[in-house]
Amino acid sequence: MERIIVVGGGAGGLELVTKLGDKLGRKKRAEIMLIDQNTEHLWKPLLHEIATGALNDQTDHISYLSQAQSHHFSFKQGKLINIDRDNKQVIITDANRAALGYSDADVAINYDVLVIAIGCTSNDFGTPGVKEHAIFLDDQKSAIKLRKILLSTFIRFDMDAANAAQQSKIKIAIVGGGATGIELASELPNMVNTLKTSGYPNLGEQMLDISLVEAADRISPALPEKVSLGITKTLQNMGVKVLTKTMIVKADNEGLYTKDGQTIAADIIVWAAGVKAPDFLNNIAGLESNRNNQLVVKPTLQSTRDDTIFVIGDSSSCMQDNGKLVSPTAQAAHQMVPVCAYNIEKSMNDLPMKKFKYNDKGIIISLHNTAQGVVSMIGSKGFHAKGCFALLIHRVLYRMHLASLLGICRTVRFTLAARVINKTKSTLSGDK
Repeated sequence: MERIIVVGGGAGGLELVTKLGDKLGRKKRAEIMLIDQNTEHLWKPLLHEIATGALNDQTDHISYLSQAQSHHFSFKQGKLINIDRDNKQVIITDANRAALGYSDADVAINYDVLVIAIGCTSNDFGTPGVKEHAIFLDDQKSAIKLRKILLSTFIRFDMDAANAAQQSKIKIAIVGGGATGIELASELPNMVNTLKTSGYPNLGEQMLDISLVEAADRISPALPEKVSLGITKTLQNMGVKVLTKTMIVKADNEGLYTKDGQTIAADIIVWAAGVKAPDFLNNIAGLESNRNNQLVVKPTLQSTRDDTIFVIGDSSSCMQDNGKLVSPTAQAAHQMVPVCAYNIEKSMNDLPMKKFKYNDKGIIISLHNTAQGVVSMIGSKGFHAKGCFALLIHRVLYRMHLASLLGICRTVRFTLAARVINKTKSTLSGDK
């Protein structure tokens, strides 16, 4: 029986291994295995809500073990170290062996077909001081870390204000005017207002000094200018300072320094500018990669130098017929899943495969209790969506992701259970 290993349980990886398990694993046509360094899955576009307590990380996640039991695949917790293409093995650090102190924690696992779906990390572009002084919103752990820092900072401010020991504002600088930066900035005022009504009377959005920093001419440059300007206005109405055409050249414990010699004072720096694949993927096992460490793939999603290795999601560099690379987004990873699953099955039988064609459905950016963006419906070229309708679309996208993993009935139960728990347990907790 052939073994198919999927490394990475993000939006694309978990959907793929679930699909392969249901189709091939259930019928014993192949052995399906998922490898991830974490034990649970959280949809990455929701990380800003974990960081601000708008979403409960203790309920809005999916256990890999539970998913594996329900969908006919196995799960191993570990971190990819290398790939031995000659012997068709992945080398991983086994998390359980490492935790128990074994000296031989690195293990080799055989594969017949390998899928790399590791995702991406923030790109600091080599800017001095960023790694040491900024927080990256890359995964659930970093989101929880940011939430703890925000909570401790806000609570300390409340105590000092009560003792008349502090009159200044809390300065938060967010670098990157894409969806992550915008959505995080929009949730911060609500976070302090929630704390204010929960026993911290000296807090409020007036004590926040939030700067959203973007090097381009406008925030969210992938959206039409009209939509970008609308989002800018909404943020400014929330009290967020939107600084465009501002390139950061250095960071330290005092704040950020711009190319034109300005200083942006900051107590907390969040870096959300640009993405890249993890550094260890750069030319791993001799596979072709680009300057962002993404592995270059054929239109069939196979790596250019090994047909038994597929790459999907943010880790892949996939050129389209129009000469543009597929953007590293959750919707792109979602669209790659059915094509990759189909091609894996066909490759096992030496049959013709499909070419992946990306269909951009648009971008919706949530702004706390509203949203704006551009969406493309069936038969339309895309239209500007805003307000409650746009927010509904944003929420539906998450439910569609859950439905692809859990099915409709379990998604409804999952959603209802999370709401019940959230009524009795505060999301603004510093503890995991």
